[in-house]
Amino acid sequence: MSPGGLEIPAHDDHGRRVQAMFSDIAPGYDRANRIMSAGVDVRWRRRAVSTLLPAAAGGRELDVDRGAGARILDLCAGTLDSTLSIHRRYPEAELIGGDFSAGMLDTGVARIAKLGDPRALEHISPVRMDAHALPLEDASVDAIFCAFGVRNLSDLPLASAEQLRCLRPGGQLVILEFFRPTAWTTRAFHAVYNRTVLPVVGWACTGNLDAYLYLPRSIGEMLGTADYAALLSETGFVDVSVDDLTFGVASIVRARKPSSP
Repeated sequence: MSPGGLEIPAHDDHGRRVQAMFSDIAPGYDRANRIMSAGVDVRWRRRAVSTLLPAAAGGRELDVDRGAGARILDLCAGTLDSTLSIHRRYPEAELIGGDFSAGMLDTGVARIAKLGDPRALEHISPVRMDAHALPLEDASVDAIFCAFGVRNLSDLPLASAEQLRCLRPGGQLVILEFFRPTAWTTRAFHAVYNRTVLPVVGWACTGNLDAYLYLPRSIGEMLGTADYAALLSETGFVDVSVDDLTFGVASIVRARKPSSP
């Protein structure tokens, strides 16, 4: 199951730095997330993947209860935390856990092996990939999910175009992310939390303070939900919607590839 090997080439210098950072913090990444969010991130993921699979894609009906016959990409999958959430929701779907950090994927593979779940081992395939050049055929997946990954990408328009290319007609894209906040209450929360709790807990769990100083900056540099929704529409997605979580601290953006050209 292990993807093995060295790191794959990144898109640019920014990508190489992010790749090295995530591989370094991989062993303590999930523990840091659980502590910093008090477990709320688990509920966010569960809500985001609950309706991930569309009823139809590529001209065929899909099993929206168990996912039989469906193929789903978990992009920027990291330690396969979200991939496991998708597997629990759609236990019969074929899942691809894609990430460009070998350290994150190796940590996820070891975690799944410890769970001793043969069905997870059978249905989840970890693959090293860069979101800017997905190693997938055109119209080859029914749904794409990405949790807390798009804000780390170097070229968001290029990555969004790749997502559209790989989705089957009618396929769905679901993004769970910390977008740039617009409400003053959310901005104030991020400002306080990201300067206190996040770097302290992140450093304690991973030993890498720089990573948890970078992550708050990435939120400030990310698009807001309205601008990101507009980008997806310009790329060619339809039915773009935004679902704010926990007073706008995080948001789910859903979009669909048109069923016909």
